Amino acid sequence: MECKWLPELVLYDAYSSWDEYQNTIYEIFCNDFKNTYPMLEGKRVKIRYNPIEYGREEGFYHVTCQDYKKDGERVPDFRRCERIKWVRKFIENYKCNLDECTECDGIKVWEEDYYGNPRVHILLEEEKYMVVVEKREKYCLLITAFYFDQDHKLRKKLKKYHNYQKEYKAKSASQ
Repeated sequence: MECKWLPELVLYDAYSSWDEYQNTIYEIFCNDFKNTYPMLEGKRVKIRYNPIEYGREEGFYHVTCQDYKKDGERVPDFRRCERIKWVRKFIENYKCNLDECTECDGIKVWEEDYYGNPRVHILLEEEKYMVVVEKREKYCLLITAFYFDQDHKLRKKLKKYHNYQKEYKAKSASQ
C-alpha cells in the first residue's frame, strides 16, 4: 500500500543531464527547507548550511548523496535524489500511524540520544526510507534522509525501533 501523502519520485530519466536533474532537486530542497520550512513538535526544522560546496549547502548533500568510503567524499545516491520530495513530507506526517491514515502500516518513530541531543528517526518500513532530525533547544536540525538498499541495515534499524518501544512501554508502566 502507498501512503496518500507520499509524493511521486523525481526520476533522473526525465532529465537530459545530471546538471539539469541536480538543479531541479536542489530547487525542490530550497523550496522545502530554505524558502519555507517544516515544523516538528512546534519547532522549525533547519538545515546545515556549512560547508557550502559548489554553491549548495551541506544539508542538501546529506539527503542526496552518500559517503561510501567514509572519507568525506560524497557521491550522488539516486535513491535519495529521487525521493527529495519525501524529506519534508516525512517530517510533516510523522504522526501518520496515530491519525486516521489507512493507506499504510504507519510510520515508525523513535528517538536515540546523540551527544545529549535526541535524534528523531522517522521510518516508513514499506518504502525502506528514513529521515533523521535532531531536536535542539530552540529548533530542530535536519540530519539526513536515506533509502535502505540493503535489507540487513533496515532490520538493524527496526531492531532499534522495537527496543525503543519496549523501553518506552516499560517506563510508562512504571509511572
